[in-house]
Amino acid sequence: MRFDRLSKDVTGAVNVLLIVLIGVLMVSASTVVIVLYQGGQSEESSSDLVTVGQTIKVDYIGKLTDGRVFDTSNYSIAIDDAAYPKTLSFTLRDQTSYTQLSFEVGGGQLIDGFDSAVVGMRVGETKTITLTPDEAYGPMDPTKLVTFDLTETVPLLETLTSSQFTAEYGVGPVAGLTVTDPSWSWPVTVLEYNTQADRVIVKNAPTVDTEYHINGNSTTGWDVLVTDIDSTSNQIALEHQLGDGDSDHIMGVDGTGTFFITQVDVENGTAVKNYNSELLGKSLVFIITIFAILE
Repeated sequence: MRFDRLSKDVTGAVNVLLIVLIGVLMVSASTVVIVLYQGGQSEESSSDLVTVGQTIKVDYIGKLTDGRVFDTSNYSIAIDDAAYPKTLSFTLRDQTSYTQLSFEVGGGQLIDGFDSAVVGMRVGETKTITLTPDEAYGPMDPTKLVTFDLTETVPLLETLTSSQFTAEYGVGPVAGLTVTDPSWSWPVTVLEYNTQADRVIVKNAPTVDTEYHINGNSTTGWDVLVTDIDSTSNQIALEHQLGDGDSDHIMGVDGTGTFFITQVDVENGTAVKNYNSELLGKSLVFIITIFAILE
C-alpha cells in the first residue's frame, strides 16, 4: 500500500514537473520569437526611413493648386493631357529624360519645401504636399507686372527709321510694300520711304468689326476686336477679348518677352501682363513617392 502510494506520488510529481517545464519552454520560446520580431522590426525601420544626408530616388508630380501639371518624372503622365492637363509653360521633353529624380536630402539641390518633405518618409510611401510660394520658388518681381486697359487705341499712321522698320518687320522698307504686323496680326502698308531723311511712314490697315489674334500663335495669345478707325485723330480703337476666367490661362509673346495674362478684371476694364516665370508667387502641390534609398 505504501509503495503504491509512493509510486502514485512520484508519478504525480513528475507529471507536475513536466507541465511546469513545458510551460517554461513555451514562455521562453515566445520571448525569443518576440525579441527576434522586434529586432527585425527595428532594423527595417532604420533601413527604409529617409534621413538628412541620404541620397534617394523619387517619383513626383508637380501641380498648381488648380490641378494643372507643370512637371513630372513620369512620361505616361507627361503625355496624358486629358487626365493630367498642363500649365502654359509645360514643355514635353524626350522620353528618355523622364526618370526618377535622385538627390541628396538636405543638400540644397531642390526647393526647401520639397527637400524637407521627404524626411521621415519610407521607401514605397507616397505623400501629397502643398507648398507656399516662400517654400517653393519665391514671390513674383512686381516690376515685371504690366497693367493694360482692355479697351485701348493704337496709332493709324506711324513714323519709323529704316532700321526700326527692318527690326520690326524683318524686311527692308519699300514704298507700297504691305507686311503683317507681328504683334497685332493686321496688314501694314508702307506709305512713304524717304532715304535721305531716313523716314518710313506706315499705315496700320485693319478692318473694323474684325478680330485679330495678337501676341501669339494657335496655342498662345488672344483676340482683339477692332471697333473703330478714326483718321482725323489718327487712332484705331480696339477691345481685348479677355474675360475674368482667362487669368493665368493665356500666354503671350511680345517685344519684351514671354508673359502670362493675369488679374483680368472686366468690370474695371484692366488686365496684367506678368513677365515673371509662371511658377513664381504661386503655391504648388507635389505628389512624391520614395522609390529607393541609394546610400
